[in-house]
Formats: sequence, structure tokens, C-alpha cells
Amino acid sequence: MAISEGFNEYLDRLSGSGAMRIVHMVMNVVAATIGIFFLLIGVTGVFDTYKDFGGMALPVTSIVLGTLVTMLSVLGIVGSVKRSQRMFATYSGLLTLLVIAQLIALLVILFKPSNIEARFGSVWESLYQNDPDSIRTIEKDLKCCGFKNPVDMAVPEHCAVKKHYGFSTGCLEMLEHQWRAQRATVLWAGFSMVGAQIVSLLLGAELGRRYRNSQNEYQRVPAGNEGSPLLHA
Repeated sequence: MAISEGFNEYLDRLSGSGAMRIVHMVMNVVAATIGIFFLLIGVTGVFDTYKDFGGMALPVTSIVLGTLVTMLSVLGIVGSVKRSQRMFATYSGLLTLLVIAQLIALLVILFKPSNIEARFGSVWESLYQNDPDSIRTIEKDLKCCGFKNPVDMAVPEHCAVKKHYGFSTGCLEMLEHQWRAQRATVLWAGFSMVGAQIVSLLLGAELGRRYRNSQNEYQRVPAGNEGSPLLHA
């Protein structure tokens, strides 16, 4: 006797998990999409003009996190397609660890106090002394002059009245706004991804339980039961 090609479909009917399996795959697709989004944020951040202000920690973390989330989501999707208990177990264990790590990182970002003005001021002063061209690029991009005001470490000096500049606002306010917007985007995407992963984790655990129980029931089918939809000569 051999297991018929319709065993998987029969297993879904027996366990009542067909719709749940589809929802599980959809949640993993959502998580994978956000993971790719994080990966792109990280890669873009590595080459961003403003990376000196935000540091490399966020871009590198985004790349690592995006890669792990995408790979793990693919594992969850494959596990759903194959209805594999072993894959579900591996997926659930790794995803639990990843969700905990993500929550810790997101809470640190959310609640960690940060003296933005002092940190940005240090970076601006370093650029002013060693890389004035970068300050020119930032001023033209953000339409501002100097750090706190148009005469505070501006390039060129008194850029507020120079041709092609003429901006009367310091760059600190614009830099802070840009940093807060990026932070809000990361937090929103991060918590959305964790939400989708928690739903996937619960669904994966339930699917694994149902498939295990259904396979146990299948194994109790008498070998001589020729009417079973699972067996054929």
C-alpha cells in the first residue's frame, strides 16, 4: 500500500486546517515584505549622505534583521505548503527567538533617551573641519544654512546671502525632523512585522498540532481498509 497523491488534501479536511494554512502563508508573505523593506532601508542607509548623523547601527541592524525575517518567512511558507511538522517546529523555535530580539530592539529605540542636538552638533563640527563639501550638499538638499542658524558653521560662510543659497534657517531643525521621521517609520514597520510574526507563530503551532493529531488518526486506519481515500493498491 502507498499514500495516495490526495493525502495532503485529505489531511487538510481531516484537521480542518485548510483556511488556517492559507492565513499562515499570507502572514508570512506580509512579514517577508516588511523584511525586504528593512533590508532596503539598511542598504540605502549605508550609502546615505546623512549616515554620519544617524550612525551605522541602524542600517546594519536593518540589513541583518531584514535578511533573517525574510529567510524565516520563506521557511514558514514552505512549511505550510509541505505541511511539514519538522519545518513548523524549526520555524516556531527560531521565530520565537527572533520576535523576542525584535521587541527588545524596538523598545530600546522607543524609550532610549537621546541628546540629538549634542550628537548632531559633534558630527556637523567634524564635517565642517574635515569635509565641508558634505555640509554644502546637506544645506542644498535640506534648504538650510549653518547648523543652528545661518552663521553657525555654515559653508560657505554667510551662506544665507550667497547666490544659489539664500536659506535663512539652520539645518539642525531639518535634521531632527528627518531623524524623527525615519525613527517613526522603523518603529511602525517593526511593530507591524512583529504583529504578523506573532499571528504566524500561533497559527504555525496550531497547524503543527492539528497535523500531528491527524496523522496519528491516519495511522490508526486499518491496513485492509480498501475504502480509505488515503490508500491505493
